[in-house]
Amino acid sequence: MNELAVDLSSYIVEIIKSPSSHAMTSEQYLTWKLEIESIIDKAYQNDNAPMIKFTDNFNLILPFHEMGNINTKHLFGLDELIILSFYISNCHKYSSVLDLGANIGLHTIALGKLGLLVESYEPDPSTFSVLRNNIKLNNLQTVKAINSAVASYSGTAEFTRVCGNLTGSHLSGSKLNPYGALELFDVDVVNICEIVHNFTLIKMDIEGQEADVFINIPETAWDLVDVMMEVNGIENAKVIFERAELFGLNLFLQKDGWNKAISLDDLPLSYRDGSVFVSKKDQMNW
Repeated sequence: MNELAVDLSSYIVEIIKSPSSHAMTSEQYLTWKLEIESIIDKAYQNDNAPMIKFTDNFNLILPFHEMGNINTKHLFGLDELIILSFYISNCHKYSSVLDLGANIGLHTIALGKLGLLVESYEPDPSTFSVLRNNIKLNNLQTVKAINSAVASYSGTAEFTRVCGNLTGSHLSGSKLNPYGALELFDVDVVNICEIVHNFTLIKMDIEGQEADVFINIPETAWDLVDVMMEVNGIENAKVIFERAELFGLNLFLQKDGWNKAISLDDLPLSYRDGSVFVSKKDQMNW
């Protein structure tokens, strides 16, 4: 393993200072995006496992791993670094984090490195094996990884592995018309209601299952928990927006420089439109 040093700390500082530039339409966003892609591409040449530095006190290693037509390099896109920057800026405000859809562990490892207690869920057994190895590689003692999906029920469910893009794998039925070669098998499922009260922050990237989980977070849990999530599709967006209105939750949108959503039409409909931060707080702190 060749541990090269890659320093992203200057970008992290600028990202934290300029939340309005996180919107995909901003000129600064495009500049950051192209520069960071070039840095990461060079860092992972020859399948290296570079040491990625985010701050003077926070770095991690994520070895190169193929996931169909994408690989580890794609996990370090600007949108992910924006979320990591939020963790860095706000880690002192949270104590415990639930990572739903952990994949090979970028968010789990980052949160653990920041000193938070992390419980991460990844249903695909092959991906989970890589996740577990990456946690060990980064010598994390505050992370618990579980080979399960999270939904509105407990038991088992059919899982669809999207072979051409493992980050798009999902509980069967949560995404319409998955493409390419698919593998179907059963996975364990944990009910969100049984675990949510143990956490103060949730990162949710569960490929179309987000509305099912979101509306089953009890109203009382929102007094303590915030959620960073993706939204996929108009039906999921509608369900999430209506529940947010019912419970008095604010939806802060990356695509609008983290301003609050006013109407359903404001919400993103895919990962390409960025993340949504959900909270009872009146503003999103950076």
